[in-house]
Amino acid sequence: MKDKSLYSEEFDDLYSSKQGALQESEYVFLKGNNLEERFRELKYVNFHIGEIGFGVGLNFLSICKAWLEQTQNNQILEFTSFDKYLFKSKDFKKQIQLIPELINYGLEFEKFYPHNILGTQRISLFEGRVLLNLVIGDIAVTKEYLSSLKQVDAWFLDGFSPTKNPDLWTRDLFHAISETCTSDSTFATYTSSGSVKKNLIDSGFAVEKVKGFSNKRHMLRGKSRSKKIYIPSNEKKVAIIGAGITGCTLAYVLSKRGMKVDLFEKSESICTGASSHNLLVTYPRLSAHDTPFGRFSIQSYLYAINFYENLKTKAWKKTGVLMLSHDEASKKREESLLKKRSDGKIYQYVSAKKASEISGISMRYDGLYFKDAGYILPRDMCEFLVDVPNVEVSVSSVVENISKENGKFNVTINDNTFEYSDVCLCTGSETNKLISLEGFNIKRGQVTHIKSENSISNVKVPICAKGYISPEINGIHVVGSSYSNLIHTEIEDVEHASNLENLKIIYDEDVFVDSGKVGIRAVSKDHVPIVGKYNDLYINTCHGSKASVTSPISAEIIASTIVNGSLPLDKRELESLSPERFN
Repeated sequence: MKDKSLYSEEFDDLYSSKQGALQESEYVFLKGNNLEERFRELKYVNFHIGEIGFGVGLNFLSICKAWLEQTQNNQILEFTSFDKYLFKSKDFKKQIQLIPELINYGLEFEKFYPHNILGTQRISLFEGRVLLNLVIGDIAVTKEYLSSLKQVDAWFLDGFSPTKNPDLWTRDLFHAISETCTSDSTFATYTSSGSVKKNLIDSGFAVEKVKGFSNKRHMLRGKSRSKKIYIPSNEKKVAIIGAGITGCTLAYVLSKRGMKVDLFEKSESICTGASSHNLLVTYPRLSAHDTPFGRFSIQSYLYAINFYENLKTKAWKKTGVLMLSHDEASKKREESLLKKRSDGKIYQYVSAKKASEISGISMRYDGLYFKDAGYILPRDMCEFLVDVPNVEVSVSSVVENISKENGKFNVTINDNTFEYSDVCLCTGSETNKLISLEGFNIKRGQVTHIKSENSISNVKVPICAKGYISPEINGIHVVGSSYSNLIHTEIEDVEHASNLENLKIIYDEDVFVDSGKVGIRAVSKDHVPIVGKYNDLYINTCHGSKASVTSPISAEIIASTIVNGSLPLDKRELESLSPERFN
């Protein structure tokens, strides 16, 4: 702090004007981009704002306020912001408490406050009305993300002073920003620096110098000279093949982006096959290393729990999940994860005694506790996700042919042909019946249902070790899961025996088998989902046993690509998911 204003020691500069942070934000960025009028007159579902300099999030919350007040419930704001660092949540709380007009909006942001993770984080807020894409890291690295942005409607240039932080005001950066614009895109900034003005003009902007805020003489605002025409998403109609958890999640996300969706399922009901288990445990398999897999694992988990919380549905059970350190490998993983992140915000170490208190049964091992994890009820979740406007579900619908002509797809189902702008395959283990994919494989997974009797009935949270056990559901606990090359769906006693043997690490007392269930999973050669475009089709498969974790962010990848929106992951992670990676 300096003179009661937020201050950066690194850049020797204030985060906002001494004359009133909110007033400056509204004057420079809201008024400078004429956003209130543009919001009121908006004819499209999506509006996208880009920002250099997130700071404490003041501009973001100010815009959330205006957006929610001025627009319709079916319209979505995307806000993509870059910053080198992230404020600690406690510092954010202190600052927002000083601005009464933003306190309620700050409370919503506080619930889903970003984690201090390098790269891109997508956070859904206000029941999906606002999507924040926060890109953390040095701009020399993170500016690569700009190449994935196609249709940004307005830019906020709010870095520290050009003399204190020149890297945020270069011609190269402005050129990359210009490439994200359409002919209707605007920008605004508090500075009137001559070098900034020249760099903006040289990068493709028409620039105007106007009266600055309070005692600042001038500021800059302007418009892109791009020839690109804005393409609205609500003119698109999409076919999704496959109505498991992956397909239903994608249908929901596309609907929220204003698209009309036909969801086809070959079975007699939705949520069959590998999605049809009693529950799906939602927790990540994390890595302490900053690899594409490691970054995808943590980002997909964080977005999944944010996505489910926003749904406000009883199909999501936020119970927390225990992961026990029961052998040399799991203990080594625990040590490396705690060394990587010891703040306890995503996971925390718990002793065997504490694990016993959390789980409801006696534990012999310590481990990690994921307090925000839980499980979904897949049938209920799928029914909830497709019960939205613009989604039409057709069951007993067998795809006979998919072709493309004159930029449109023709999909033949039950001897009837339908036309679509895009087609998405969410067909799990049957994907290779429709398209040949390198690196695609299938594995059988059998779970065991044990009776909820004796002390096992006290289990309160999913507990994971070599296998896992769930809390009680419909009088049974789910124990899983096998992983074999068999391809039939009959119950195998040997796989029940294997599941029960693994259960002994968690619970070494007699249990009684009630029944079981088999699913055939799609898996990739490198155990990472296959998500992206391939032969003009969108592919969304190979989620294995982690579909409840990876489906939400995968749906965002596809939806964002279709609407030319901002992507929820960086280029490196997207390439690690690409269907092309095995070719």
